[in-house]
Amino acid sequence: METVFWLQEGRYICCRAVTPLSAAQFIHRKLPGQKCYNVDMRQMREFFDPHRKKNGGWLLAKFFSYESKTAQVLARIWDLLLLNFLFLLGSLPILTFGVSAIAAYSVMMKVIEDRDTGIVKEYLRAYRANLKQGMVLSGVTIILIIAVGADFFLFENVNGNPLIFLILGILSLVLFHVHFFYAFALAARYDNTIFRHLTNSRIIFSRFLVRSLICTALVAFEVWLFFFYDWLLLYVGVFIAPMLIIGTKSAFAIKLFHEIEAENGVAEGNQDMSDGDMDDEDLSGEE
Repeated sequence: METVFWLQEGRYICCRAVTPLSAAQFIHRKLPGQKCYNVDMRQMREFFDPHRKKNGGWLLAKFFSYESKTAQVLARIWDLLLLNFLFLLGSLPILTFGVSAIAAYSVMMKVIEDRDTGIVKEYLRAYRANLKQGMVLSGVTIILIIAVGADFFLFENVNGNPLIFLILGILSLVLFHVHFFYAFALAARYDNTIFRHLTNSRIIFSRFLVRSLICTALVAFEVWLFFFYDWLLLYVGVFIAPMLIIGTKSAFAIKLFHEIEAENGVAEGNQDMSDGDMDDEDLSGEE
């Protein structure tokens, strides 16, 4: 398959050849419903010669053709920027942060699986479907973050810096991390209770410990790079960092979910898993 041009009604028209014919051959070929005109073959060969500087228009057309890898990459970058904007917009009321995160994970995992049908459409559908449980997750997340922060605050501000507060803070932070690391991705893919999502997140993190730690390190690096390394990257990070973090976690999570689903007899490529359940029994096994 290759992109070629032919002359129709005085204009060069771009189309997709059925077979990789040369431009000169294609100009003589009769396709159903298309009228091709004979033109000077020398001029056609010059026009399609990629080594001639005057053919920059052809090269540019091929470069930005929707079928080209470049155009597909640019389209995906635009999708991520758009999803990042929707995520931030949906999180403006802080209590809806969880709703927006679940919707963003839902879209991102479908993008990774190449079965998304439109960023805005998928996001709004997931946002509406997860409004209730997303707000509950937001409330639980905020309360636990305050509790973890309180331990470190007390350690820093109480006379003598009691070590017990530091230990409690570290333990609370670890427990918070393992219970919430996959919770939003699980909520985006499966129907379950909030408690079950948190429990399954802990089980998956423990079972796939090495990969979960690698993902944690990558996310920590992204957070440090965009929010602590340089003030300029901080401004850039507002537009791309949330989706990079969600994309990184989604890429790891979807791989683990596929392995778990395969172990439990779920057909590969099943597109109805968003309505499925995941129980503790489904997560048993060794990495």
